[in-house]
Amino acid sequence: MNQRRFAPGIPLTEVALAMGACTAATLVYQGFFTSYSYLPVLALACLAGGVGAALGHPRTWTSVVSGVTGLALVMIYGVFGGAAPAVFDGVRGSWNRLLTVTTPADTWGELLAAPALVTWAAAFSSVVLVLRTRSVLAPLLPPLTSLVFALLVVGNQTGAHPAATVVFLVLALVLTALRTRHGAVDATVRVQTRPGAPVTALTAVAATLAASALLGVGGAQVVSLTSDGARFDPRDLLAPPIQNTGTITPLAQLKRQLAESPPRTLFTVRADPESSELLERVRTAALDEFDGTTWTSSGTYRVAGNRLTADPEMDHSRQVAARIELKEFPGPYLPVVGWPTRLAAAGQPSGWFGFDAGSGVAVGTGPLPQGLGYDVTGEIAPAGPELWEVSTTPNHSPPLPAGAPAVLRELADRYTGTAYQRLMSLSAYLQGMSYRLNGPPGHSYASLARLFADGVSGGGYAEQNAAAFTVLARMWGFPARVAVGYRLRNHRDGVFQVTTADAHAWSEVHFAGYGWVAFDPTVPTSTSTANPPPEAPRVVPPSAAPPTSANIAQPAESPAGELAGDQAAGWTAVLNGTWVLAPGIALLVVVAAAGVVIAKARRRKRRRRAPDHAAQVLGAWQEQMDRLAERGVAPPVSLTFHEVAEHVRDSLGAAANPVEAAAELATRAVYAPDHVGQREADQAWELLERLTAGLYPGRVSAARWRAAADPRPLWTAWSTARRRRQAKDDLETGRYR
Repeated sequence: MNQRRFAPGIPLTEVALAMGACTAATLVYQGFFTSYSYLPVLALACLAGGVGAALGHPRTWTSVVSGVTGLALVMIYGVFGGAAPAVFDGVRGSWNRLLTVTTPADTWGELLAAPALVTWAAAFSSVVLVLRTRSVLAPLLPPLTSLVFALLVVGNQTGAHPAATVVFLVLALVLTALRTRHGAVDATVRVQTRPGAPVTALTAVAATLAASALLGVGGAQVVSLTSDGARFDPRDLLAPPIQNTGTITPLAQLKRQLAESPPRTLFTVRADPESSELLERVRTAALDEFDGTTWTSSGTYRVAGNRLTADPEMDHSRQVAARIELKEFPGPYLPVVGWPTRLAAAGQPSGWFGFDAGSGVAVGTGPLPQGLGYDVTGEIAPAGPELWEVSTTPNHSPPLPAGAPAVLRELADRYTGTAYQRLMSLSAYLQGMSYRLNGPPGHSYASLARLFADGVSGGGYAEQNAAAFTVLARMWGFPARVAVGYRLRNHRDGVFQVTTADAHAWSEVHFAGYGWVAFDPTVPTSTSTANPPPEAPRVVPPSAAPPTSANIAQPAESPAGELAGDQAAGWTAVLNGTWVLAPGIALLVVVAAAGVVIAKARRRKRRRRAPDHAAQVLGAWQEQMDRLAERGVAPPVSLTFHEVAEHVRDSLGAAANPVEAAAELATRAVYAPDHVGQREADQAWELLERLTAGLYPGRVSAARWRAAADPRPLWTAWSTARRRRQAKDDLETGRYR
């Protein structure tokens, strides 16, 4: 295939390998997104960057124009589906949304914007370096940066990391081999490559890659970024984007709901006949922390998509599906069935709810409108004889506070047997106690002591029973929590009308292979004199027209339902988390500076070891020009050696003395190379040291460090070499004939 058919001087194989290395980095996102639907978009971004850079070759401005045009098309039509006005805000918020969304995430435009931009930049930069430099490793830096960015975004999610790494390394090694084979050409002096140099360079590169891999593996064993077997995740450094600002625990609101007369209809649950037989309750909140007075939740709620993270322990479960429609439900917690694995609402914007992957609880990111309907699919763990010999999972629950009543410790010592046997016996004991809704509210240690003050003749309601059961389960070392939600009773054609009279609380214990198993220690009854017969629920008739902002009733105010209003609209709090990217940006700057220092050191070494003395003298002269470029002095290339020295003296004064002496040696090296020996070569490099010492008197100074990392000498040399190659190509193709 004629490589010049695409554009003069373009090595298509190297361009394709560079773009392939950038595409390999996108495989890492497989664990971040729910499916591979993100891959075509990122592949288009890579194609737009690489092809755009190649189309504009060799003119810089045409490369930029073609590349940016391709990026704009990908962003508008590939990422945001034709919504051009959303591009700016989407890209601005994408960086933080990536680190504040629960995973795996749906392929929203706002989540794809930053990966698409990074992929495009990596492909564009890599192809530019392929076409405009002779450096062997420089084109690999952009795709490596893209790979590191992807690993940072994905965090501790499992995905195609090994596949992405293998593909990247294979393509990088092949690209390195091809560029090594072509040989490095000095920007000023073209010398014949020594026999065996490509093989030696390739061997050195392979050894470097192998040493890096071994160093990475060994370093990971010594200095680990993981804790308790979990990889480092930058999301742990950010404040959760959805924060429940309510101070009243949902468990404390239980009595108020049960005492409402007449009861209000809060929401409806519609399920198919098979699912209806499995549904006994819906959960709204899970409380796992107890301070001796109040049960609260330690959940971290992040914006979620339709697909939710499942409990990895639920190997034995049954799937149920339901349609939930809110009536007078205040929120912020969303009713769900079992452990939700999918939640979707037609007409709602992306990110309308948040999810805690550690507890399976969902919350709205803003006020929940009356009439909101959503479909939820959940996994329910069966409870029965199969659990008699099953053990609970390791208990990672927070320890109970000191001060547990003696009656609880005595009750905990009564029961023996397997975990399930003890829990079932405790549940039966609590169910046998009297149901007293008119008792004092609360679930502190003191309230639990009152619950058992008169033995089985005492009693309370679901708030105390669920709290007591959970405390005793924790005393036995079981991972237990208090669940708050509603009972599902008396469905008609698969539809449950859930009212405030159905408010309930129970306990859940985590079993290996089954997840959170519900234990209900309370049997509500209407025969107690303290609990009057419930009145018929007040049902809200369905609206004939879809609810609008004019006819939707605002939900009742509740301290537990208050959310930061600007979080759902502008994500101002999310954008404040940009600081977490600062370490990564600083690391990239350090890596880039180190790359510049290494590249200049290698070139200086190559010039010093040129095969003849005249080339060594000219190499020292070029090093002097590099030092001057770092200082901001750039003589025109049309000047002679002595004219350059005069130009430098006008700018630097006496510091130009080494340049004047070197100009004499450089003139002799060009016009009388046979009269240049080792003494002249050594003198030329000594003059370079004198010039450097004159420009930077201190051995250690900020100016010297800044000059060492200055990339201008490299770019000047690469630009000069490119112009010379272009001129040679023009002569070979007969352009000037």
